[in-house]
Amino acid sequence: AVDCFVRSLASYSIICYILQIKDRHNGNILLDNEGHVNHIDFGFLLSNAPGGFGFETAPFKLTHEYVELMGGVDSAPFQLFKDLLKQAFKDLRKEADSIIILVEMMQRGSSLPCFTLGAATATMLKQRFQLHLSEQEVDAFVETGLIAKSLGNISTRIYDHYQLLTQGIYS
Repeated sequence: AVDCFVRSLASYSIICYILQIKDRHNGNILLDNEGHVNHIDFGFLLSNAPGGFGFETAPFKLTHEYVELMGGVDSAPFQLFKDLLKQAFKDLRKEADSIIILVEMMQRGSSLPCFTLGAATATMLKQRFQLHLSEQEVDAFVETGLIAKSLGNISTRIYDHYQLLTQGIYS
């Protein structure tokens, strides 16, 4: 189950970053009995956020509890998580043009809230792919620009606490 959790969390995390999936509280993130991470609410992504502002500043949700479940930051499962995250990002970058074109096509004439920024939605998506970075620079970006900024992020903790106080959703 831990191995499954590590693998699904890595893919979930990189997708959360690329697509800017928000509203990542524990009422929307479920675990099945095999350890798979499942997000169940996709009302906020690409360019919109709950309340109309970007309170969730972390690239993805990486709580201390998630890391503890993996055995800590020095554990083999956490190292696997980091390696998988790096590889997933590199693999997604190879498909960046296709993904960006899909978003551009979907946003044309759309009234969906995730496209309210218009052409800037696809521009910001392209920026998240960090296409100017080399393979080695991508590894450093994932370590410092994604993992380090997500690990125990204060806005994530505050958002989870807010959900607990207002909705009774435990962190």
